[in-house]
Amino acid sequence: MLPEEDLARVREHLARAVAERIVGETAIDWAAVRQLDKPILRVQACLQDGSKQTANQCIRGPIITHLIDLSGIVHPSRASPEAPDMLHGGGNNGLAQVQQRHAGAQQPSTASPPAAIVPDDGRITPPESEEASSGAATPAHTDETTEASSGRSRRPLGGLRPARREQSAVDLEDEPSNQRQISTGDKFPKRRKQQPTGHVLQPSTLDKLIRGIWEQIHGSLSLDPQNLLDQVQLRPVEAAPLDEMNSKLGLVLQPGGQGSIVQDSVYDSSRSFKRCNVFCSQVTQASRACRSLEVIVQARWVEHFDAYVDSLAANDLSTPRSRFNKAALMEACTDFSWSEKELRNKMSIWRGYNEIKQAGGWAALVFAGMGIYRFCKYRIGFDKDSMQRLRNLRPAIEVAADTLHPNWRQLLTAIGEPSKQMYRGHPHDYVICLDGSPPVPLRSTYLQWDPNFHYQHIDEPVIDEHAWGCDDPRWMPPNTSISGEPSALPLCDTCGKEQSDDPKQNLCFCFPSLFGAAKPLPPPVLIFRTADARNNGLMALCAFERGAPVGEFVGVVTKGLSDVDVMESAVSAGAAKYQIWQGRQGNFTRFVNHSCKANAQYQRFTWLGTQRIVLVSKGIEAGTEISVDYSDKYWRGLDKTCLCGESCCRYRRDGTDAGS
Repeated sequence: MLPEEDLARVREHLARAVAERIVGETAIDWAAVRQLDKPILRVQACLQDGSKQTANQCIRGPIITHLIDLSGIVHPSRASPEAPDMLHGGGNNGLAQVQQRHAGAQQPSTASPPAAIVPDDGRITPPESEEASSGAATPAHTDETTEASSGRSRRPLGGLRPARREQSAVDLEDEPSNQRQISTGDKFPKRRKQQPTGHVLQPSTLDKLIRGIWEQIHGSLSLDPQNLLDQVQLRPVEAAPLDEMNSKLGLVLQPGGQGSIVQDSVYDSSRSFKRCNVFCSQVTQASRACRSLEVIVQARWVEHFDAYVDSLAANDLSTPRSRFNKAALMEACTDFSWSEKELRNKMSIWRGYNEIKQAGGWAALVFAGMGIYRFCKYRIGFDKDSMQRLRNLRPAIEVAADTLHPNWRQLLTAIGEPSKQMYRGHPHDYVICLDGSPPVPLRSTYLQWDPNFHYQHIDEPVIDEHAWGCDDPRWMPPNTSISGEPSALPLCDTCGKEQSDDPKQNLCFCFPSLFGAAKPLPPPVLIFRTADARNNGLMALCAFERGAPVGEFVGVVTKGLSDVDVMESAVSAGAAKYQIWQGRQGNFTRFVNHSCKANAQYQRFTWLGTQRIVLVSKGIEAGTEISVDYSDKYWRGLDKTCLCGESCCRYRRDGTDAGS
């Protein structure tokens, strides 16, 4: 049995081919058809080999016999009152079929008569009798009546059906004025994690290493060397007894500065807690910066070790290189005060650091996180393919590191590397090439269509004052609490909890990474160059679970635009519709491509009385392109071809398969 996706493609292809052949290319004499007392359209299908050598080889007998009753169309006055619903197709399936399948034994095409004749909801209508076809029902016999009279057992119906047009394709020629308008989804993606069926491949060690790099770059990590200098200054002001705690370190660590928590002073306790939070954060950041500094120094030590051995071997070509390697190793053991075994074990890990640096650059080494030690110790997946994958990701890592952490290269001054920043500006000002080529400016990818193209990255939507004045069309009246009394804070339409930008008062955690948090972190996504004529796309660097937000759809809130891509929405059914245009201002959601099998959707969400459009994940894996379904409203009347390449594509115009 074919998979469901393949069956859908077969249904669509057969329905289109048969309908065009019978209706469009066959000249039916309807006057002659009306002379028949009970006209029946009989369709038989056979299978044969299409090659030239075996053109006559076929399966004897038809594999399917399809009969359609046309009496209700040609002679509507003869309709029987016993079956008033048959003219309209009876049930949900408008095309009831009787099929004869010949499996095993070979039978002639006229071996058995048809079991029943049932009218078709999508039947063939003569041009002269379209109005007459909407009259009374047509006489027909059911399967049960025919089988009971003939004494034969019921034949099972096959699963292959010609798909109806409204199910297999979308009418793209209606309402051309409403084209290119992206709509939001009505159903929120379930946040319950799906249980995989069967065996599921676990992420490799390299996948975990790359995921750790992206998480560190897009996290709250600060690799500013100034943090190290600030912590070095935490020294006692003067020599004093330990019980006095006069050092800066003691003043920070002790609650209230007196060695005990002050229970009767909320202000002092809050101030002490705040000071301890700041100090702990600084120490943590400094510790992480020290760890990155340690890794790059150890990687550079391996290079110095190899260079030293090369210089010794160059001066004495008659001596094997292994002897110089041993001599350099013993010299290092003396300086480190380590045993030879201990240094060899550490040197093996450090050499792994150097190999990662050679492939992914210094940025991959600095932001690798704690997983790099395990990766270099056990060297699982440490092969040429892994290093080539890191080499292809090197430009993307350096762009994200330079734009999100401008001071990280100052750590390289400790090993004599230049600290000049290579990439400046916003991280999404660059388009990444997945083959490892240098990034290109975002503007250059649109100059062929718009020589004056420029794009400004914004974090909040901008209201078009020429269209709306001082009003915000996204504003919604405040909700009341459960008791019916007005609430002091706005209530969430989804969870019913109070919303506030103050994390202490906020109780709504529908999208905590976007709303209600202290400061949203940059989403782990990048703009990349597609390879199938879709220009740019958006890739997820880390996985987004089902129901997790990717980002907010921001742009210019306006109205009345046409022939441009816009997001259209309204706060209610009777409210004025507004449009969000990202032609000149917006964020990374502008570069999300369409797919008929999307892994994300746009969802309406109200925050503090203002409607927002949020890009929500349906289950996005790391390293995959983020896509949404632009909806039928976007494609209707639009002279464009869908390039999603999915087998279930609904907007192919050339009639070819998605994979061709």
